[in-house]
Amino acid sequence: MKKFGKFLKWLLIIIVGFVAILYLATFVGHKVLFKPATTTTPTAKAVGTGDFKFGVQTQKQAKTSAEYVKVLAKQVKNYNQRISTYWPNNPETDQYVITQDIDTNKVWMISPKGEIKTMPTKDLKKYHIETTIKTNGQWSPFKGNGISGAFLTIAPKSLNNYYQFQKYYHLGTYDTFITYSHELFHSITQDRWAKSTLGNKDSDERPDDSLGRRYRMQLMQQLAKAISSTNDSDREANTKAALATYKAYQKNDKADYKATMYWDRMEGTAYYYELKTSLYAAYPTKINSDADVYKALGVILKNDNVAYRDTGAVAEGYNIGGYASFLLDMLAVKNGQNVDDWKNQIETEGNTTPLTLLEKQYEGQTLPKAEKIPSKAELTKWMAAKDKISPESTGAQNIFGLLYSMLYGKE
Repeated sequence: MKKFGKFLKWLLIIIVGFVAILYLATFVGHKVLFKPATTTTPTAKAVGTGDFKFGVQTQKQAKTSAEYVKVLAKQVKNYNQRISTYWPNNPETDQYVITQDIDTNKVWMISPKGEIKTMPTKDLKKYHIETTIKTNGQWSPFKGNGISGAFLTIAPKSLNNYYQFQKYYHLGTYDTFITYSHELFHSITQDRWAKSTLGNKDSDERPDDSLGRRYRMQLMQQLAKAISSTNDSDREANTKAALATYKAYQKNDKADYKATMYWDRMEGTAYYYELKTSLYAAYPTKINSDADVYKALGVILKNDNVAYRDTGAVAEGYNIGGYASFLLDMLAVKNGQNVDDWKNQIETEGNTTPLTLLEKQYEGQTLPKAEKIPSKAELTKWMAAKDKISPESTGAQNIFGLLYSMLYGKE
């Protein structure tokens, strides 16, 4: 019995020692050795001219969670005032926001009308919201007490770190609104769509397929250039150049083409919705019509804006599908057609994408010769430029960041 007691004593010492070392190592790893990149001043310049400018410099930035909740409430209100215009038969109506400061645990509820009220933390359970791990960008849909919506976290330190959100020129503020708009589009709107048999639903980014990544880099550039074109003739020429690239891509890298279609469809349309709704919500004095949206995107995407660069089979789908969606809108306006026709088609035809629909619009027309795609070195350089405004987190930073959130309950 004496030996057993001694064993338990040493076991307890070992466990306490291990826990202490884990906490200390996590603290040092997250706060000292692998500290996330931080900047309290913008490193991305505003774009545009006169009163038609976009970016974090053009918006008043909240410094505290309480201040930010007021900004978010205005965005939610602006968004919901036009809810029926963003997508045909839009089902994303009457969606609330419940948001929590991950450091203080303070909770606020925002109604679709932008009304704010504080909530006791214990009331989160009434809405079936679990907050075991609290990190920046955490979200979940919720339903309870007769309402539904999105639960979103606020990380106070991220409010003052421009690296976290300055890349979102289409919003210009800390970015929880984007999660509210984009993710609910996935969970509500897309949930009613025809099922797709397109592949790569395991989200393989296919980083080793250099040919595919370079073809899609060029596609992003050409589609963005088409949106930025200031007249119909240039827009058509740039759109056809993109379609010529897409045709060559299908022929020369069929495996990657098939692996990206699902994401061009799902993330591309959600990104279209995000870009459009964010501009309306965040810039109400500048954006009063879809024509203003198209003009703003042209300004934002002009000159291959580094903030809107990405690589990876899934990641590229946001831009490629989103840009093709806007070109479908703009083409419909030009031809006097209903801008909702392509949206209804993509809902009912499970294997269509915005880019395949754009292809059909130019069926039978002569396309130019496909341009030479960038080299591997050019792709690397192209993506490296984005680090100046939105540095990629390393694996170690992500691991220690997650451990810190789990152990210390804050960022």
